[in-house]
Amino acid sequence: MFRISLKLLTVLITLLPGHIALSNITSQAAMANENRDSTDPLLLPDTANLRSQVPAPEEKKPEEKPEGKKETNAFSLNTKLQGQVIFGLTSGLSGDISRNAAFGQRTRLELVTELGTGTLTTRLQIDGMGTPNSTVPAGVIDTPEGASSFGVSEPSSQVNLDLLKYEMPIGENTQLIVAANAGGADDFTDSINPYFDGDGGSGSISRFGNRPSIYYLVSGAGAGIRHKFSPTVEGSLGYLSSNAANPAVGSGLGGGSYGAIAQVTFNPNENTKVGLTYVNSRDTAPGTGSTNANPSGSNNMFGLQGSFKVNPKLALGGWVGYNKNSSTAGDKDILNWAVTAAFPDLGGSGNLGGLLVGQEPRVTGATGTALADSGSSLHLEGFYQVKLSENFSITPGLIYLTAPDQNSSNSGALIGTVRTTFSF
Repeated sequence: MFRISLKLLTVLITLLPGHIALSNITSQAAMANENRDSTDPLLLPDTANLRSQVPAPEEKKPEEKPEGKKETNAFSLNTKLQGQVIFGLTSGLSGDISRNAAFGQRTRLELVTELGTGTLTTRLQIDGMGTPNSTVPAGVIDTPEGASSFGVSEPSSQVNLDLLKYEMPIGENTQLIVAANAGGADDFTDSINPYFDGDGGSGSISRFGNRPSIYYLVSGAGAGIRHKFSPTVEGSLGYLSSNAANPAVGSGLGGGSYGAIAQVTFNPNENTKVGLTYVNSRDTAPGTGSTNANPSGSNNMFGLQGSFKVNPKLALGGWVGYNKNSSTAGDKDILNWAVTAAFPDLGGSGNLGGLLVGQEPRVTGATGTALADSGSSLHLEGFYQVKLSENFSITPGLIYLTAPDQNSSNSGALIGTVRTTFSF
């Protein structure tokens, strides 16, 4: 026990001088600090050194996403709703044409959706106005002549999918259009009839005056391409089939009725436009002209269309089309033409006056057992579209056929139409 205490004493004696020295140093430093001014730069030298030697906590930066990833993953879906309601009253007023007064409507709702780099258009439609028929002395003949621009062959109160198409750029100057249902040549081809072609809702009151008959041979499901070769030259190619969704023999995309179109459009200045068009089709009809000029079989049709704006108040236009139709009965030569005059802002801003003189498709010659039309009829049309508000217009108009159904034994017939159009 004595030995342990002696050893402990020896350790204490050894450590005591260092402890006393450390205490003295600390006391002297404290006294020195008390005697210094707080602004003395020597006040905190050790503290400063200490802070500089202790690493500051690392600041946590927000997580950075790889450049461009936001754009890649982001998906925006914008849809715009637009629509149109047409109320129409049509009637045969005089002559060799038997048409009862008919009142109906055509209602369309369109969803236009930005999808990817393109636009998806979904159109719902209710057909409530039929295409008038003509009764002539030779018998009950349903002729497409004088048909309204907004009528359909068989009206229905059912809501149906009238159009489903997708448009997207595939190059700086090229547009691709894919139609899954009820596409038309005008979806990817310029019809070169700017004031008259309102797709039934505006412009001409007749199907014939709405656009040149050559474009009606192309409709259904398929695709088209529109390409600008230069600021003044544009090309269009397209193929549509009316029964593309049916896989049965004799139907399908290439086995049934179809229409293929190629057009070159020249636009040398802002007032002039000319188009050269070729259509090859099978078992398609324009729905204009005489009954005889709407046969089955194959069609090879050529068209020349033009439009010229003389001044802000007058625009002239017209077209000529020739079709070589071939069927088991023989060949038919079918001709149609028209001259138009449009008067923008007539009587007020947004109004439109229109005059048309032409000949709906007529069989001028035939071979085999096929028959040519017995007469030659002119289509005379005048309309006046009055813009009552931004979304509402009313269009009265008259159509006169000099020999209905291109039959020389029929006397002239007058058809009256009043169309009101609501757009939103």
